This record gives sequence, structure tokens and C-alpha cells, in this order.
Amino acid sequence: MQQNHTKPEIYRDDQVRAAIQELFSYEDFLAGMKAFVPPQLNKLILDEKDAVKTAEDFQKRVIRPFLKAVEQSSISNFTFSGTEHLSPEKSYLFVSNHRDIVLDSAYLNIILLEQGMRTSQIAIGDNLVANRLTELLFKINKSFVVKRSGNPREIYNHAVTLSEYIKETVTKEKDSVWIAQREGRAKDGNDKTQISLLKMLSLSNKEDLIKHFKSLQITPVSISYEYDPCGYLKTKEYLEKKSNPNYKKVFHDDAQHLLLGIKGYKGHVHFHFEKPLDKRLNALKDGANQKEMLHTLATIIDKAIHLHYQLHPINYYAYDQLLGSNLYYAQYQTTQKKLKEFFDILIEMLPPEKQIEGRAFMLKIYANPLYNKLSYT
Repeated sequence: MQQNHTKPEIYRDDQVRAAIQELFSYEDFLAGMKAFVPPQLNKLILDEKDAVKTAEDFQKRVIRPFLKAVEQSSISNFTFSGTEHLSPEKSYLFVSNHRDIVLDSAYLNIILLEQGMRTSQIAIGDNLVANRLTELLFKINKSFVVKRSGNPREIYNHAVTLSEYIKETVTKEKDSVWIAQREGRAKDGNDKTQISLLKMLSLSNKEDLIKHFKSLQITPVSISYEYDPCGYLKTKEYLEKKSNPNYKKVFHDDAQHLLLGIKGYKGHVHFHFEKPLDKRLNALKDGANQKEMLHTLATIIDKAIHLHYQLHPINYYAYDQLLGSNLYYAQYQTTQKKLKEFFDILIEMLPPEKQIEGRAFMLKIYANPLYNKLSYT
């Protein structure tokens, strides 16, 4: 029987208005906003919502002031680099490491907006639209859904549709797309591009594979958070999965991560936009087959992300603690006491019998970015 494959889509401008009316009609949403955002910002958003006509209006009038408030309350320093590699006349496929459910793509779009560029469409997992409120919020914000559930045939057919949608959006509709380098966040800080993602992107290839990837204007983005507000929750989840292989996160868990990611302290946050890969993709021709070509592409993307990851004393401290060395002592000498306390407090929150394993995992979250960077230098 012929399956009906729904094409991914973002809200059109004529759908945004109705979606905003629906979003602000929910008492839960209004109460949550009142409890979550400062009174002045809450008033500003309520005043501005009626002027919103398009997704970019929503991003300028609602999301931007919200992110500025997040910045003031939980980010010590927000920086970015590499935007000189981008042109407002072009569209890109941004492929980045993934740390935070909401903020990775939200801040990326605000940087683009403030550089006079069109904001990017955002690929999100279907787990994030299990609730009508989050579905509205994400879709008003130029998000389209990536289906992760279904039988193998359904998943494959969706991957083909998704690949064609991304290709058409970047090359014909001239809109950029953001997608994470892997399904879900890297829980242990080990940022690696999944071959399955690149395979999905190759499914719309109707020509030479190198030419196909060049047409997508693949642009790696390296996202660095000095502190991961969800580090404790990620460690807890890792330990749960180890003791119960059938453990599955429910929507409530995602919501908890989402809220803590926004409110929790992040320290210095940095975004680096690498040059579009273009000429570097010529290295793919050395692959004997498609599988080898995709592995080469994954390595190129990983290298760009790892080399531009901004490291902090906590990364060097965690690396030395894991190895039992003092190789990088000079990098954290003045903050050693503070960093020890930071880890001690989180580890003491774990059950006593899980603290040794939990400590190792938590240190990996911060040590892996340094480990990966060293592998290329």
C-alpha cells in the first residue's frame, strides 16, 4: 500500500498569526511565562505579540529580547566569530555540535539576524513536539520536524523526504537550514558527526556526490558553553540507562532539560562559523565508495568543530582529573579550588554507590572537547 509521506514544513507567514493567538490563549503558557521571565520582559512580550505577522517578526520582537534576558542572567560573556565567511545573499546548511535543546539554534539565529542575514530553518526531533505548547513555540520559530519513530521502511521514506526538503530549501528557496551533527545532544561532550545524518543528506543526490554536497553549502558551526547547566541531569540519565537498559526519557524529562538549559549558569558562550566546506570536499574523491566518502566528510566536519571549540580552565582541569595528571595545571591554577567545589557539589547529589562512575562521566563532559581538539593538533 502506498504510504503518505508528509513533507517537513515550517509555518508559513499566514499561519504564524493564528499560531501566536493560540499560543497566548493557553493559561499554562501565560502562567509559565510570568513565573519564568522578569516582569518587564513579560510585559514587553505581551505588548509586542499583537504586532507579530511573520516568523522573523516573532524572532525580533519576542525571541531576541527573551535571549537578551537569558544572556544577562546566566551567561558571563557571549561571543561569536567567523561571520565574515557568510553572505546575506547566500543560504547555508549549518551543521553544528549540539549542547542545548533550545539555545543552540536560537542564539545562532539571533547572530544571523544581527548580522543582517535571514534566520535559518531549524531541524528538531519529533520528541520535542509531543506537547502542543512546545510544538507551537518551535514551529513559530521556523522549525520543522524530523521523525525518529516508526518502522524501518517509514524511517527510510521520511529520510528521503527530509533530504529532498533540505536540498530544495537551501538550493532553490534560498533559505538556510540548521541541523545538529547527531541525533540528540552529545551527552558526554564528545562531539562526533553521525554517518547516518550524512547518509540522509546524500539521499537527494541526483548527480555526482561531491557536487551534491557542495550545492548544500555545508558550514560547520562550533558551539562552546563554558558550563553545561544540564551536566548533572545528563550524568543521572547515563547512570539510569546503565542500570536499566530499557530506560527511556519521557517528555517531562526533555522539558526539565529545556528549562534548566535556559535558566542554568553557562558562563562564556561562543559560536564559531567555519568557512563553507566547498574546496575541502574535493578530498571525498579519494574514497573508494560512498561509505568511505561519508566517513571522510564526517572527519572534515568534526575537525572544523573541534579546532574552533573555545576551551576554558574547566576543560583542562577535567582532563587532568580524568588522567590523574597535572599536565595543564597552569591553565586552571588560579581556579582549581572553585572547580573542585563545582564537581564535588554535583557528585554529592548522586547516590553514594554511583558517585565514582558519575564523577568519571561528569569529568568527560568537560574533558572530551580538549581531548578532541588535541587529536587534531
